[in-house]
Amino acid sequence: MKLSKLCMLGCAIMALVFIGCSAEDGADGSPGTNGTNGTNGTNGTNGEDGEDGKDKPNVDFYFQDGFKGYDGTQDASIKEGGETNSSLSAIQYGVETEYTVMKFDGISDEINSLLVEEGQNCADSFYMNQAILYLYISTSISDVYPLYFNIGFYNENDPSFDESSVTWDNAFGETPWAAKGAESSSWAGPFSNDSYSVKFGAQLSLSSSDPGWFPIHLPRSVVENWICQSATNNGIRIRLSGPPSNNGTFVEFFSSENPVEDLRPLLVIETEKIEPSQTTKAAVADTKEQDWDSMSYEEKMAPLYRFMAAKN
Repeated sequence: MKLSKLCMLGCAIMALVFIGCSAEDGADGSPGTNGTNGTNGTNGTNGEDGEDGKDKPNVDFYFQDGFKGYDGTQDASIKEGGETNSSLSAIQYGVETEYTVMKFDGISDEINSLLVEEGQNCADSFYMNQAILYLYISTSISDVYPLYFNIGFYNENDPSFDESSVTWDNAFGETPWAAKGAESSSWAGPFSNDSYSVKFGAQLSLSSSDPGWFPIHLPRSVVENWICQSATNNGIRIRLSGPPSNNGTFVEFFSSENPVEDLRPLLVIETEKIEPSQTTKAAVADTKEQDWDSMSYEEKMAPLYRFMAAKN
């Protein structure tokens, strides 16, 4: 009994001790001083300036035997039942029939090397502004008017003729044309035949001399294929057509073998470079083709005049 009371008394005293030891929280201490700022890192080295952008002007190409080493023109006159003539080119109908075949080899390599960048599709690398064939007429004889130059464009399956052995029957050696008269198996270009024509203003005279340059505007799609698909560049056939003639008609022009270099056939190809970032030709918005027939003679001859000026 006494022991029990003593235990109770001890517990009470202990409780008082614990209660007496309880105290309020102390005041917050003052903030510590800020640490020293770290040193700034060094600035990186400035990169090198990029190269200045290059202008991409229109690029004109001139193909004439003897100009800047070019010697790829092949041309010859072929006559039904007659000898081939490569020193002078002629076309005629009526009393006799005579055609001229012509091509400009190697144009694809030259144009591609300047306009087509690595990984770029040829057809998307440039815009074809125009292509003109200039022939220097030495003589024309006719008693009818008007006359037309009819151009036929050979396709990639036609034989590639050789001017040294081409004849009325054969393109080269014993390899024949699709038919006699240098016929194509299937004419390329805008027509399925050789009806692509250009009017020739011959004099109404039995014997006349009409020297001077004569421009022939070529279809852009055909020339673009010559550049981007070189196998299609098998040349052209030129013939003369017009009203029936009692005395025959005759037009003669200088060939690529003429001793006067400046009067040899000239092919002018005017292009506009398209940047690789421009994925389609639609990006060239301000290029418009002017109708050839509405051009003045001076406008048609302008590319030739620029070529002559460049040579001088």
